[in-house]
Amino acid sequence: MNTNRPLNDRTVRLFCIPALGLLIPNITGLITNRKYGFAELAVSYTYFIFIAFIVWEGNVRLMYFIKKKFAWQNGQYYKIIASLFFANIIYSGFVSLSMLYLWKQYSKEVYANAGEPVINTTLVIIIAATFITNIYEMVFLNDEREYNLSRVEQLNIAKAQAELEALKNQIDPHFIFNSLNTLSFLIMRDAPSAKLFNDTLAKVYRYILGNKDKDLVLLREEVEFISNYFYLLKIRFHNAVNMEIEINDLAAEDFLIPPISMQALVENAIKHNDFNDTSPLNINVTISSNYIVVRNPVKPKAYMLHTSKIGLSNLDNRYKLITKKNIIIENNPGFFSVKLPVLKF
Repeated sequence: MNTNRPLNDRTVRLFCIPALGLLIPNITGLITNRKYGFAELAVSYTYFIFIAFIVWEGNVRLMYFIKKKFAWQNGQYYKIIASLFFANIIYSGFVSLSMLYLWKQYSKEVYANAGEPVINTTLVIIIAATFITNIYEMVFLNDEREYNLSRVEQLNIAKAQAELEALKNQIDPHFIFNSLNTLSFLIMRDAPSAKLFNDTLAKVYRYILGNKDKDLVLLREEVEFISNYFYLLKIRFHNAVNMEIEINDLAAEDFLIPPISMQALVENAIKHNDFNDTSPLNINVTISSNYIVVRNPVKPKAYMLHTSKIGLSNLDNRYKLITKKNIIIENNPGFFSVKLPVLKF
């Protein structure tokens, strides 16, 4: 993580360095302007601006060096602060005092207290350098905080995408395993039904392959898919299972839903309920208040089947990652229903 990347401070430098070079000598009484001609003043102030540049640039480079040597993430805050403080004083004091005494040797200034304006100017430069360095540090800290927040957000997005891909990849093997078992069963007992099952399975799996990389699909597409999927169940179970879909064409075009959502609920109902031709399992699919509601009667099996525990937990995780919403599970006496949030297109 590059937290020491240079700041874009060119405009600030172009304005502040000349301003400091012009203002500080006048504030401290270092120079008496009336004693000099225009050319002499131009040379003097150019020299002062050069001092300001050397002090500014040197302190910034020291700050970069110290921050690199004592990284914030290592918890060495006190070392950074102390090092910057002493570096400001030592560097700024040495450079400014040396260069100002050099200027004084060639100037026309005669001070009542020898060297006092030079020392005062040096102190003002040290204070200004410390103040400016602190501003840089605050800007750096804010930049680093925003950078870290951005990185955290990027990592969270990447993590969510990875989790979503993992969940999607769990769906396909589970579905194809069940389908192949059904096809194998039909091939041995009913070849024509096996042919029809195979053709419909191709449509269903084409939908899965075509949408596995999508987070959302039109509700119409999902309804068409679940109809084909349920047709596969009808081939196997005949009149033992029924499904009624009460979603009009307008609603199907206006809403989005994560692909293969309803299939998980229908599969869950088939897996966990007992049914036969005389006591069929009736699954009802409706849309209500921006939710798809899949409802079925509770008919517990006499024995529990082994489950991979993907089911509803998988579906809920997918919804949280894609829509930031949870599915709603209602287990009422005699009926089980799941509400899937749909998004307006």
